[in-house]
This record gives sequence, structure tokens and C-alpha cells, in this order.
Amino acid sequence: MNKSLPLERTIFKYSSPADIPIEYQALLLPDAGVYFRQDAECDMLSQHLLLGPFSVWLHDVLAKDNILIRSYTPVPVFTLQFMFEDSLAVPKAGYTLDERECSGFYLFPGQLHRIPMAAEKKVFSFHINIQPVVLAELVKKYPQLDVMMHGVHPRVSTRINSRPYHVNGVCDKLIQQVMTCKYGGQAGLHFRQRCVTDILLNFANQHADALQPFVYTSMLNADSYHNLFNYLSDHPHKDHSLPYLAYMYNIPLEEIDHGFRQHFAISIGEYVNMVKMMMVWHLVVEGRSKMEDIVKVTGFKGVEEMRGRLEEWYGWDVFLK
Repeated sequence: MNKSLPLERTIFKYSSPADIPIEYQALLLPDAGVYFRQDAECDMLSQHLLLGPFSVWLHDVLAKDNILIRSYTPVPVFTLQFMFEDSLAVPKAGYTLDERECSGFYLFPGQLHRIPMAAEKKVFSFHINIQPVVLAELVKKYPQLDVMMHGVHPRVSTRINSRPYHVNGVCDKLIQQVMTCKYGGQAGLHFRQRCVTDILLNFANQHADALQPFVYTSMLNADSYHNLFNYLSDHPHKDHSLPYLAYMYNIPLEEIDHGFRQHFAISIGEYVNMVKMMMVWHLVVEGRSKMEDIVKVTGFKGVEEMRGRLEEWYGWDVFLK
């Protein structure tokens, strides 16, 4: 039973959210275009977000019978695919799209990708699509993204990373932020666009570091690094010194930043700044706190500095909302 699944589209004819069955209503995202099909063999819910240079797709597929997903794209795209809930083997290509792993692909139009899916299986996949000319422009701003284009032939579909990368805590957090963001309009668009940018940069870091050996002490201290990650995530308003964090989690000071990057593909300083900007954005957009109180808690010198940092990070002046 063949089921087509477009990974990208050029003409958008969205379904009405009101036509989506009630059991899927809770999954619908603000401002997302929706496609839904339901028959005796499967349910397919696809949601689409146009976020600046990114075309983001979320696919929920429930197989009620054995089906063969035939995925394709009408235009060339670079895509990052994150798998959740279950895994899917791609026999013809010789690899598996494993749960909680991420793979990058360059996809050329006209080439079908056949993926068998067993009855009673449910998968969710999160895709970030970027057209080649758009990625070339992004590389000018973020040079580290250039690694995604290495060895790609413009007329041949290929996998970018020879082995999948684990969906680390940073990517998981960013994907959750995209999916749970309840803001509509410009506030939602710019917040999600920044999250997707950071997902892309994290993947590029993983790709650039893929051939570097994992330091033994980083593996030995894996639990400490994950506890550190959770601590930083739970205390975004605090400034943290590396000596204090190294002492707190009993990790050698000379190793802590490198080890953190090996686990999460981002430095401690970069992650601290990311979660701080998220927190400030949420507080400003929600509008329940005084600006002076936010400044005091987050350590900015004043409201104008905070406003400027937000605009620089998110590419939009949230104070104009």
C-alpha cells in the first residue's frame, strides 16, 4: 500500500484546521499550514512552518496496516531530519532512520525514497529544509555551515553525515521550543526562526567534530556533564564562571568546556547565552513582568541594552510587538 509523503512543496493548499480530527487538534501549531490524510491504512498529519530561510515540516504518521512510504521533493533541498517515537529502516539505501537520531541529506527532485512501515507503528519526524541557493547565503553569515555542502553533487541525492548523530540535549530543547511556542505573528516567527538557526548550527558543529576522538574523561564524566546541562537550563538568569562550574561538578577546569562541547556540540558560554536570550524573550513577549525587573534579574545594564541584545539575537525588535 503506497503512501506518498512530499518532503517539500512548491504549491501550498493547506487543509482547514477545523477539518482535522479532534484527536490531532492538540498537536496543531500556531500559524502552521496543515495537511491531513486518513484512510484504512494510515493517518498522516503534516505541518508546515515558513521561517525566513527555512521551510520546516513536522510529520506524524500512524500506520494501521503495512504501508510503503514514498517520499520525494519537487525541488533540490538540504534537509535535516530528526526522528522520534520509533525507527524506520530504508532497505534500498542500506541505513536506518533511528529514533532520537538526526541525519542530514541533500535531496534532488524526481528521486523516490521508499520506506516500509509496519502496522501499528507510529513515528514523528521533524525536518528543516533549505534550498541550496539559500544555504549558500546563510554560509556568508554562518561560515560553519559550509561543512554541509562538502562533497555534494547538485544532481545526486546523498546523505551528508555518514553516520547519524544523536539528538543531543540542545537540539531536543530547541525542537521542543519550536513545537511548544504559542506565539503567533512576528513574535512567533522570529523566535522559531532563531531556534531553527541554532539547531542548524548545532548540527554543523557535530558534523565538523565528527572525526575528533571522544575524550575518555568526557565519557567518564558523562553524568556530570548532563547534570551540568540541566543546571544551566534551569538557571538561565545566572552568570556562571567556569572555575565555579568545574568545582561544582568535579570536572577538571582545563577539560570542562571541551567536554561540554563534545556532549552537546556547543560551548558552555554559547549555551548560557542561548537559554538566557530565550528566557528574556519569553518574559518580554508574555508581558507579565516589568522591564526593570527583567533587567535586574538577567544582569543587563538597562532596558535599552536588553532591547538591543534581543534584536541582535532574534533579528526583530520585540518591543514593537
